Amino acid sequence: MEEVFYHEPVLLNESIGYLLGTGQKDLNSNTSSKRVYVDCTLGGGGYTKKILTETGSEGTLVLAIDRDVFAIEHSKKVLSDLADRIIFIQGNFGDIAEIILNAGFNKVDGVVMDLGLSTYQLNSEEGFSYQKDTALDMRADKNQRLTAADILNNYSKEELSNLFFKYGELRYSRQIALDISEFRKTKKLETTFELVDILKKKVPPRFLNSDLSRLFQALRIEVNNEMENLERVLKDSAEMLNENGKIAAVSYHSLEDRIVKQAFRNTASLKVLTKKPVEATEEEIKNNVRARSAKLRVAEKVTEISINKNKYRRGN
Repeated sequence: MEEVFYHEPVLLNESIGYLLGTGQKDLNSNTSSKRVYVDCTLGGGGYTKKILTETGSEGTLVLAIDRDVFAIEHSKKVLSDLADRIIFIQGNFGDIAEIILNAGFNKVDGVVMDLGLSTYQLNSEEGFSYQKDTALDMRADKNQRLTAADILNNYSKEELSNLFFKYGELRYSRQIALDISEFRKTKKLETTFELVDILKKKVPPRFLNSDLSRLFQALRIEVNNEMENLERVLKDSAEMLNENGKIAAVSYHSLEDRIVKQAFRNTASLKVLTKKPVEATEEEIKNNVRARSAKLRVAEKVTEISINKNKYRRGN
């Protein structure tokens, strides 16, 4: 694969600081050895590299998961000096319990996930960006069959309307669905710019970029079954954690953040460590515009005794 810039990890120090139990900003190399962590969204390898360099222990291992084969290939190259401490897995993080067990472990010490798109996906893979004229693909895993084009050409008008409203929170989702339905009477939707042109005819210029982002978000979520996979990985991560293990999740839009927040609050074995989500500093946003909407939430696996104490204090 051609060597390209892949991805700049967001809230890196904060996420890994919480994950390793060294505090939000006070990372050090004194973390205990023989620990296993899961990087659910390997991307460009930033989180995995940070975990391994900060622990500084030959006994620390990372299970590095990504659905995108390009991410796996890229990270194998850039992390080659740490490869003996990484198990690379092309797979769906929604299958985290099965992945951990298949790797030979019953429990892990921490789980981190960055729920956003990688820079590489936006710049180089088909369908993810409305600023490039490419095929309407949007598959993170190219082995799956469903594409964005399949959805746009085969879903009913009602199904499209519900999809755009549910996952894109677009107020005029019915009108968009109607316009797409009219377009496909003469030809199939095949490219991103064909979809962009449909919105251009109705949406005022000042709202166009925002609405296109929401529309492409809705399609991407549906293509990759993102919300269901997120609910699964949060539930199963809690069950697969050792005592005092942490889950750190970075989300980029309200739908994801809401699911993370509710999962942490409603799971009895988890203690929320971030009363409010951690957000990027002005300096990080200046250097990486993707960080602008990022929110980090962290929870810790607690003991059964702690759970019972908390219930008692709440009067349950």
